Amino acid sequence: MAKKLKPAKKLQLRHCGFCQKVGHNKSTCPDALSFNLDKQVSPNMVSQTNTGQTERAPLKFFVHHVQYQNHESPHLVNLKKEKNKLLEHIQAVAPEENNDFYFFHERHTAAQSAAKPVAAPSFLPKIMEAQKEPTQQKNTQRHAELVSASRSRNKFGMTIKKLSQKLSDLKFSHAQKAKSAIHKIRATAAPKHFVGATLAILFLIFVPSGARTYYFDLKSTTNKIADSSTAGFTALHDSTSALMSGNLTDAQLSLTDALQNFEQAVNILDSKYSFLQKIISAVPIVNNEVQSRQRLIVAGQEISLGNTYLLKGLSEIQQSNSTITKNLALVGDHLKFSLPHYQTAVRELNNVDSDVLPFEYQDTFKEFRVLFNVYVKDLETIAQLNNAVQEIFGGKGLRRYLLIFQNPAELRPTGGFMGSFAMLDIKDGEIIHIDIPAGGSYDLQGQLTEYIVPPTPLLLSNKRWEFQDANWFPDFPASAEKALWFYRHSRGVTADGVIAINASVLNRLLSIMGPVADENRGLVLDKTNALATIQDIVEYGPEKKDNKPKQILSDLAPVFIENFKNITPKAVLPMLTNLEEGLQQKEIQTYFTDENTQKTIREFGWSGEIIQTNPNQDYLLVVNTNIQGQKSDAKIKQNISHQAVIQPDGTIVNSVVITREHTGNSQEKLYGQTNIDYLRIYVPEGSELVRASGFTWPEERIFRAPESWYEKDQTLAALEKEESTDSLSGTRITKEFGKTAFGNWIITEPGQTTEVQFIYKLPFKAWEKQGDSNLNNWAKIFQSQEPISNYQLVAQKQSGINSNFESQVIFPDGWLPIWHDGLGLSAAANGMSIKLTELGSDKIWSLVMKKNDN
Repeated sequence: MAKKLKPAKKLQLRHCGFCQKVGHNKSTCPDALSFNLDKQVSPNMVSQTNTGQTERAPLKFFVHHVQYQNHESPHLVNLKKEKNKLLEHIQAVAPEENNDFYFFHERHTAAQSAAKPVAAPSFLPKIMEAQKEPTQQKNTQRHAELVSASRSRNKFGMTIKKLSQKLSDLKFSHAQKAKSAIHKIRATAAPKHFVGATLAILFLIFVPSGARTYYFDLKSTTNKIADSSTAGFTALHDSTSALMSGNLTDAQLSLTDALQNFEQAVNILDSKYSFLQKIISAVPIVNNEVQSRQRLIVAGQEISLGNTYLLKGLSEIQQSNSTITKNLALVGDHLKFSLPHYQTAVRELNNVDSDVLPFEYQDTFKEFRVLFNVYVKDLETIAQLNNAVQEIFGGKGLRRYLLIFQNPAELRPTGGFMGSFAMLDIKDGEIIHIDIPAGGSYDLQGQLTEYIVPPTPLLLSNKRWEFQDANWFPDFPASAEKALWFYRHSRGVTADGVIAINASVLNRLLSIMGPVADENRGLVLDKTNALATIQDIVEYGPEKKDNKPKQILSDLAPVFIENFKNITPKAVLPMLTNLEEGLQQKEIQTYFTDENTQKTIREFGWSGEIIQTNPNQDYLLVVNTNIQGQKSDAKIKQNISHQAVIQPDGTIVNSVVITREHTGNSQEKLYGQTNIDYLRIYVPEGSELVRASGFTWPEERIFRAPESWYEKDQTLAALEKEESTDSLSGTRITKEFGKTAFGNWIITEPGQTTEVQFIYKLPFKAWEKQGDSNLNNWAKIFQSQEPISNYQLVAQKQSGINSNFESQVIFPDGWLPIWHDGLGLSAAANGMSIKLTELGSDKIWSLVMKKNDN
């Protein structure tokens, strides 16, 4: 029996307790085995010689030579302080030659792998019993345990010596760290996850060889999964881009590549690591990365499936000769199948941590995620509009529409001067007939049977209200109904709706269809020269002498119709996308007599209506009306500066400053003219004008007086109720469309900048007074003791102009922001500020302030 070694300052060599030799202990001593195993020898330790005699298999020792950094290994054990000599139970075994693990782990032999596994619960108690055995035992007992352990190797797939080695390797400091980690997990993890996390940690501690090797094997192939996922998303990005541009061939090729890469990533996860994923899912820190990778793959698969359905629909359209409405219906049907996959992909993508991707792909992924969210919303819009589109394009029978072409260079309330119009008959998406008068809107002057007095500012150009000035109201449905009224009283024909199209839409069409040739005039029109060329021909072309200035539009209409009929599948999605953008930015406004269709259009914000706000919402709409200013609005830059100052009692005083800069040259024939603008601002109903300044009136002699027998228009009287006129500034104050309107003139010469200001008090306060007597008892009980102010600003865009907009909201001292929302909004210590931004569409900003009495 070996004696305990006394502490010494220098390192001492260990001697075998049986033969006293150096290099092994008596549990692995060859002499000891020869002495004790004559009667009982394991069949795995003997072999037959040529003479039929049995001889023992030589013991195999394997010495690892590994380079380590200069730090203490966690596998060192202080033998001088250990009472239980568990190392004596360890058997040294050499690994197989093809060893691809660079850790202290042993490979199972083929016989071990084929052994029948045994459940863990019956196995663990034996480990605990091995720990409790006395350290000093007889040699025969120890060798019996060794033989038993050797047999257990085949039974359990792992020897007791591995478990003993792990337990002996754990130093006290490591045990403390493990205990501390468990306490942290218990404190942060939910109770239902703690049991799973604890079992996972215990599994890694007590079964280190298999579990850790499994983990490191996963880490070594993580790059393969990441590469497959990244390659899949790169191909998917190309597929989606090709699909959006209508390139079906490239979309299909990239889609196939994406599906193959995602399938490879899924196969790796499912075939090798499904068990470890369940273990890791109980550990929140590791699980976040695993879930992000899984979500990335799931999102890729869902997008691929969505693209497959959409590609199928577009391919069927390409191979069919159906009408436009039937093709649109076909796209709508396939969208019903593809959208659920796209929507699932959006949810998965929004929960992916981009850090799991290689660094060089992270920015691309983030951009794709944003664009894909917008793409899906556009497709959702198209799907929801399916029924309305069928109605509009004559899928349910012949429909007739009045088209009015508006020129934003001569700005009017709904987008521009109505210089031209057309009557369109459409059925099943096919244009049956279109009539564009060569004389433009003035062709109806001689046919109009009614003589009515126009709105007062329009007397600057005409004493009689006629069709070309019908879009006086900034609320498009009101102007559309007035245009239908004028047309009906001119030609005795009605229509199913009105569609206003700004000149900028022509550039959108040309960017999709490509250049259009006018063979009669030898012209080629593209998105860079079309508007200027057509405007020049209308104003100075030879047809104007024959009172046919809009003849070029009549000549080009059949060319556009033919191109529209022959639109390629490649252009379908870009066409729909540009249509949606034009509606959002009010380049296209629609009004339909069918109530269901008009309701759908209103819900999407495409009707051009003045928004009906809540009683406590701030609101602003700036409306410009060019009267006798030619095409000078093409050279105007407009800034709108809004400021709301909240008084100590909650009263809100607003200031709106409008600056107009004329960048034109007075030598230019059309665009260098003086800009004469009747300006109106629409604010919350009941607002009180405090002061207005900076206005310039046209000379009174220029205005034309209507004939005494002209009738007053009943529609104008019902919609525009004049209340008063400001005596100092001449500002006209009216109530229209649930708003209060302030109107006055602003004239800007070429090369000059003009500025006007409106100051007015809102009809509501920023917060309600505490202890309001109108509140019932329950409301008083639940009323907050600390005043809260909810402020919202709604700014509407006028069609035909993209003004620059900025705003400030200033609260009294003692108020602090607690929440805010809106594009370009920044919360300040006493309110909020909205940085200068282009008002390309309607906007809303919100601010919540809290009174701080400390």
